[in-house]
Amino acid sequence: MIESDLKRPENFSKSFIGKQAEDLGNLIREQIKPVYEMIGIIVPVKSCSIIHSLKKLTNASLADLAKSLNQSHQLIKQKLPKLKILGLIDDTDDPNDKRRTLYFLTDKGKQQAKLLEQNSMSEVYQNLSKEVNANIYEVLTQTINSLKQKNLYIRFIENKK
Repeated sequence: MIESDLKRPENFSKSFIGKQAEDLGNLIREQIKPVYEMIGIIVPVKSCSIIHSLKKLTNASLADLAKSLNQSHQLIKQKLPKLKILGLIDDTDDPNDKRRTLYFLTDKGKQQAKLLEQNSMSEVYQNLSKEVNANIYEVLTQTINSLKQKNLYIRFIENKK
């Protein structure tokens, strides 16, 4: 079997759902870049949720951001330096706890948050959902929640019985 045959859906194993999910994420990231460039958004695609979260929280610690985004501290921490270099966020010591750092949007970050809000992709994704006859957001969210309740290891063992 040659490589082009492997790319055909009927030859691609349905057990590679993780790869398909990653491919979808990569495709969305690539296709949204020209949209963001057109409207003047400089926020890295993978960091938009941090900007949205900081707009709502105003001042937030790393733990606050991780909790609000349901992501690990490490993942959030990796993204913050780039946002700071771009001038979108800044930080300050927490006046109540010098061990904590609080992050906040700069004026430039607030402008970017406003652009993101004014140019939401929600309707685009709703139309895509209609096109594929499934609410993509709900399917992804339900899948994530189901895997959190019962992981793949347990599901694999149950399937072997």
